Amino acid sequence: MRFIVSLFALLMLSGCALTQTGSNSWITFNDQTPATKVLAQALENQGYITTVLNERQIEVLYDNGRYIMEPRIRLGGLSRVVVSQVYPIKTEHQTNPEIFVTLSHLNSHLSCAKYILQPGNKAAEVQSSITFIDDRLSMREVELFMGWMQQRIRQASSLVPQDTLRMFEF
Repeated sequence: MRFIVSLFALLMLSGCALTQTGSNSWITFNDQTPATKVLAQALENQGYITTVLNERQIEVLYDNGRYIMEPRIRLGGLSRVVVSQVYPIKTEHQTNPEIFVTLSHLNSHLSCAKYILQPGNKAAEVQSSITFIDDRLSMREVELFMGWMQQRIRQASSLVPQDTLRMFEF
């Protein structure tokens, strides 16, 4: 009997260890509610801090980083949420060609995101996207994507010379 109780306890603990963390809820987009509002509300329901930037974009705080999310929804078709992180360039370095060279190097060697120099050379932007169909997106997918993107940005920054990294405001 003691063996059966011990085995049951072991199975219960193993089951807990195998259970996925995070949310299994769904974000469902429709044509009655703006996609930014739907996305912001879903994220807030999971405890994220969001700010609506405009009718197309929201800002999300994630693990000490600020991300811009722009849902591009095609009801009944292929949709995506473009996720960006912006890194301001210090004023005295905005005309330095090394930043453009570095972003071009990252674009040619990495395929996880686009590295873009914003107009006026005021900031560099890292941009990727979550793609989905059927007008709904798993909150778990969003959480996994954000973690993945943050990890890829850290890896990419290891490819950037320290002198170039110092040109950015962090």
